[in-house]
Amino acid sequence: MQGSPPPIPSVTTAPTIMTSDQIVTLSLLATVGIVVMWLAFWTIVWVQKKETVAEILGKAAFFRALAVIGVVAAVTVLSLAGRMESNIAGAILSGTVGFVLGHLSSRESGAA
Repeated sequence: MQGSPPPIPSVTTAPTIMTSDQIVTLSLLATVGIVVMWLAFWTIVWVQKKETVAEILGKAAFFRALAVIGVVAAVTVLSLAGRMESNIAGAILSGTVGFVLGHLSSRESGAA
């Protein structure tokens, strides 16, 4: 009869914290991504000519989208940089998703 196998030693590693230079680089990459996305958005608006810029800027949905994009970008950068715990980042992102989906759900039920 064989005995139980020896326990496997658990290896715990300290969380990797990025250097200031890496955080700046990550922030710049996130900023470039947001700028490219907004340039594509405004290019589509300009090409389609369905609404004017003033009409788009006057809508609450535009500012909701802007706030959601900002929150997601900030949480992502802070989380990847090791400056925010993953459970806090998950709570913020899930709250943001709940906000967006809740708004969409209320709009659909109000339109029905």
